[in-house]
Amino acid sequence: MFRLSFHLIIISTALLGMAGCEKSEPPVFRFNAVEWVKQEKTHLGEGEHFPEEYKTEIGTIMTALFGTPDDPKFPFFLGDEDPAHDIISLENLKMAAGPTRVDKRETASGLYREHCAHCHGITGNGAGDTAASLEPYPRDFRLGKFKFKSTPLRSPPTDHDLTEILVNGIPGSAMPSFRTLPEDEIQSLVEYVKYLTMRGQFERFLLGELAALDGEPLIDLSLVDKPDGEEPSEDDIEEFEDQMYTVIGEGLQERIIDRWLRPERKVTKIEAAPVEFDIRHEGHSEFVQQGRELFFAKGNCMQCHGDTGIGDGQLNNFDDWTNDWIKSAEVDPDDPASYSDFSEVGALPPRPVKPRNLTRHYYRGGDHPDDLYLRLRNGIEGTPMPASTAMTSDEIWAVVAYVRAMPYRNSKKNRSVKPVNEKQVMR
Repeated sequence: MFRLSFHLIIISTALLGMAGCEKSEPPVFRFNAVEWVKQEKTHLGEGEHFPEEYKTEIGTIMTALFGTPDDPKFPFFLGDEDPAHDIISLENLKMAAGPTRVDKRETASGLYREHCAHCHGITGNGAGDTAASLEPYPRDFRLGKFKFKSTPLRSPPTDHDLTEILVNGIPGSAMPSFRTLPEDEIQSLVEYVKYLTMRGQFERFLLGELAALDGEPLIDLSLVDKPDGEEPSEDDIEEFEDQMYTVIGEGLQERIIDRWLRPERKVTKIEAAPVEFDIRHEGHSEFVQQGRELFFAKGNCMQCHGDTGIGDGQLNNFDDWTNDWIKSAEVDPDDPASYSDFSEVGALPPRPVKPRNLTRHYYRGGDHPDDLYLRLRNGIEGTPMPASTAMTSDEIWAVVAYVRAMPYRNSKKNRSVKPVNEKQVMR
């Protein structure tokens, strides 16, 4: 349980923010209006709405804890001893935040706005100026889901995972490589993405609490902010602490920040490939054939990727970023009129997620055999691609061998199983 003195520091900051709430010019963090509408449709009757005062309260709490795009903060509850310093460095946040500029020492800042905001948006909501024209849409960080990582489903990525995406880009998408940036700038962008993610996750948590409040505030300041210097009663303090714990302790610390502590402890171990995986081994062709059989049977890969792997299987699935709101009551992704309420507040039109065409031999999560192993073992977070929990490590490697041979199997010039280039396997 947090100390009351901590509560009062936070609340006094919030009150200060409320007094001049968002009076400055843009950029500002955009309120998650899509989630607001989703919660209304899920929990309220037709034509009913949450009180508008909740938007102000949520904005005040968010600003007190996370600051603004030009002046970011992070809630280090335990001061200098807070383990959250391992997740976020304020110095790195300052380097990534704010307008693009270079000081007299040629130290860059405003890196996120320079390199990322035009696609991902100032808020990290995946709705930047160019977002609507891109396929796939840029990632909305606020769900806390990342596709290409070394950790299992429902686990945050490691810094290394995020660095790999920034350095290598994502082939087949608008995400470019930033490998020419200095290491410290890459790290600052990694931490700013985590900052926007945790900020967005917490805002979604607050919006999810509204239905149970029945018109009462998230945090009732009147319990401790008494008129004329009146001291709050023990009951008031206890109730206030309970509210603070629900919102800050449980909602932010336990559900969000703690999950981002040392994600490397959950990294999936990549088991060694069988000797038959080596294209020089005499049993390699049979190993590839085993992978083909698994592709059609136990792995059930053809259901989405199609019989020939060109991605012509199930074509009407949506990823979690879209499903998150189209599964609300009476939302039909094929009928724009049914989701006009969401479109009006910034939701991009629903687009089905396309299964990968495996014959093109480029993969968004990386083309090294280890990358493909992880995609099969862990699945791809937020997409219909599941984790292959039923297959053994050797079976996964067999499917990897088949997928890597697939571009050659489907070539008009050569229908046989042709091994991939040795350098590709032995990289």
